[in-house]
Amino acid sequence: MKSFTVVDLNDANIRVARDEQVLVRSPGYAVIKDDKIALGSQAARLTRLYPRSSHNDFWYRLGQEAIQSMSKQIRHNADLAYMQLAEINEQAGKPASCLFAVPASFNPEQLGLLLGLLKAANFQEVRLVDSALLASIKALHKGELQHLDMQLHQTVLTRLVTDDKHQVVATDISPEVGILNIHEQCAKLISDEFINQSRFDPHHNAETEQLLFEKVPACLRTLTSASMSKINIEYQAQSYSANITREAILRQITPLYEAVYKHIKHTTPLLLSHRFADLPGFSEGLNNACILDEFAIFAVAKDYTAYFSDIDPNTNYLSELPILNVAERPTSQVNINASTPDITHILIENIAHRLDGPCFYFSAVHQLETTLSTNSEYSIRLQNGHYFIQAENNAQIVVNETILKDTMLLSLGDKIKTSAAKTASILIKVR
Repeated sequence: MKSFTVVDLNDANIRVARDEQVLVRSPGYAVIKDDKIALGSQAARLTRLYPRSSHNDFWYRLGQEAIQSMSKQIRHNADLAYMQLAEINEQAGKPASCLFAVPASFNPEQLGLLLGLLKAANFQEVRLVDSALLASIKALHKGELQHLDMQLHQTVLTRLVTDDKHQVVATDISPEVGILNIHEQCAKLISDEFINQSRFDPHHNAETEQLLFEKVPACLRTLTSASMSKINIEYQAQSYSANITREAILRQITPLYEAVYKHIKHTTPLLLSHRFADLPGFSEGLNNACILDEFAIFAVAKDYTAYFSDIDPNTNYLSELPILNVAERPTSQVNINASTPDITHILIENIAHRLDGPCFYFSAVHQLETTLSTNSEYSIRLQNGHYFIQAENNAQIVVNETILKDTMLLSLGDKIKTSAAKTASILIKVR
């Protein structure tokens, strides 16, 4: 069977993976200096040093309109996109077949241009598929679902529906609310705190401004689970530090969050891309969301390898996919159209835990977790009135004495066992 190298084409960090192993990471940055062009991570480390020579919106504004450039090689954004694609192709070892997971924010003209750029960059055989669709399939059952992802300059909400197939039905874009904008707002706050706490202004020169921006992602990651993050900047044999509180960061970036929230249907289950796991407080403003694993796109692509191998390689862009291995319960008494409102809690070691959200993860000893991790063994998801269980990380899960082989509809009284737990967890109703 043909194997595909998968490219997650999100300019926040373009990722290339083969067999679920990431080979290349390349954010959408370019810096042109002395007629030399740096791309990806190398360019990201130079953007504040050479701001007039930097480009970070060539994927966001992909097109052939003329732009200001420091190089005769670069006439428009498509030239920069081509150069990054060519570099990625080399770094990935010039794969024979590639599947590009492309956001729905690309319009038809941009998709056509992308296909031309891929050909010019010597990608041999390519197929394009909607990235939200690919990432969400394991959570898609009958009904509607939303997927949210963030790029450097915008946030894309994709609405998906499953009936006799999985398909994209609508897209809603929040322009100018992207990772870069969030980082810039945080950098302003952090700079002010350095001035107040250390009498040091990181924005005073380009070198320290670059160091500041490189510290922002780790600071936000820390504040997802801590109330404070300490940032240190070393410059000219001097050390400066500032303590940044989660409360202050949330005050700074909550208006950006709210600009995204207003596009979300709060009564429809929502899947957040892994990028939101590093944004403190974002998911706390939502009661219908769970965060996808960062390898979700690559895992589903592997499941669909046979399908992608069979379709015409000239197919421009896939926004719908067939349902593979439709989940069935091991008994014949289940009505898939019936909702499961009687389930309110899961009983673990004589303690009832309320199922009051769209997605829950459990460890080998049934410990409840908020996000998918390497310790997760199974998940329970609420989809249009149905609770479904799914094994995670290739764990062996037993439901009602039957090994779980695929996503399965749950009913009141179902017993769930893992290999490590001494007792089963039970789905119950608490009045």
